Amino acid sequence: MIEERTWVVINLDKLRNNFRNIKRHLINVKILGAVKAEAYGHGGIEVSKVLKEEGIDAVGVASVEEAVNLKSLGIPIIILSPTFSFDIPIIVDEGFIPTVTYTSFANQLEKEAERQQKRVKIHIEIDTGMGRTGVQYPEALQFICEIQKKKWIKIDGIFTHFAEAESNDKSFTYLQLERFNHIVNSLQEKAISISYYHTANSAAILNMKSSYFNMVRPGLLLYGLYPKEKKNVDVSPIMSLKSRICYLKWIDKGDSVSYGRTYKAKKRTNVATISIGYGDGLPRTLSDKGEVIIKGKRVPIIGNVCMDLTMVDVTDIDGIKIGDEVTVIGKEGNEEITADEVARISKTISYEITSNIGPRVPRIYTEKGIPILRKSLISGNCVNI
Repeated sequence: MIEERTWVVINLDKLRNNFRNIKRHLINVKILGAVKAEAYGHGGIEVSKVLKEEGIDAVGVASVEEAVNLKSLGIPIIILSPTFSFDIPIIVDEGFIPTVTYTSFANQLEKEAERQQKRVKIHIEIDTGMGRTGVQYPEALQFICEIQKKKWIKIDGIFTHFAEAESNDKSFTYLQLERFNHIVNSLQEKAISISYYHTANSAAILNMKSSYFNMVRPGLLLYGLYPKEKKNVDVSPIMSLKSRICYLKWIDKGDSVSYGRTYKAKKRTNVATISIGYGDGLPRTLSDKGEVIIKGKRVPIIGNVCMDLTMVDVTDIDGIKIGDEVTVIGKEGNEEITADEVARISKTISYEITSNIGPRVPRIYTEKGIPILRKSLISGNCVNI
């Protein structure tokens, strides 16, 4: 029995199966797994360990801090977001692979690499239409040619980010791909050797084979979640979010519940308070809209979600008691609430739902249905169960 107020369960067997099914879908293509933001809330180190065991080629993070957290695993780590000049010494020292998009940054990187007498690998991001970061695609070829001349820097890869690969209308995504292909072809004409080209995120992996090149970047698919695409790779969610009933009370018709008194009982109602709130990552937008599962039945959230507590109507459930388990995300009996459902109600995306589950919610890792590890993101402590 798991004795927690609120907790996340991460099924490592499902993670392995997801990775294997993604790999089976690809032929002679390297896999760069996105494990930034604590692996989308699933736990960066624990997820990366499993992916390493399964033969992943590299992992992608967003910052030097995230890279440092994973360095002991011995996997190539690509920092996909921009870094800063103050990050350069540790990037070179640890052998991290930064993304480079500025000449000035490249010059500082070259200088530090020479000082440490360590050649550094980099990836170059090209902005083909995302409008966020990266070298603008009309200037990318010249930029790559300039960086390629540097003695202490090796261009290991070039990549771009698709802006709307999950959209049914792929016209803009194919325009981005055309722009990227033009650069790839130009580099090959100039006999400039680049080890890896990567553009495909989870959505593109599902139905844009022409975007694979020799490396892809699954994120959402690893965790068993689908973008808005056909589901031709079999994956299943690896995360469940659980809580408990901490209080029970009957209220009369007309009584209100929670801040703002947005809910007023239409009849005598049994209200269960559960030990989860927006401080744990439960979206406040679920107020008076969302549901949870108790004893295999869906029950509605009533009133506004609070920082630490949320109320639900359990009038129609028999034998309810304090301490009973609550499924907030996950499957129980014949019922299932997915991160996608929570995201849809909250008018956001599943990435945000899983990534926002707070550090005070411990992660419990299971294999073969048995809890094997408890990790606190607050303390960083891991305890074998």
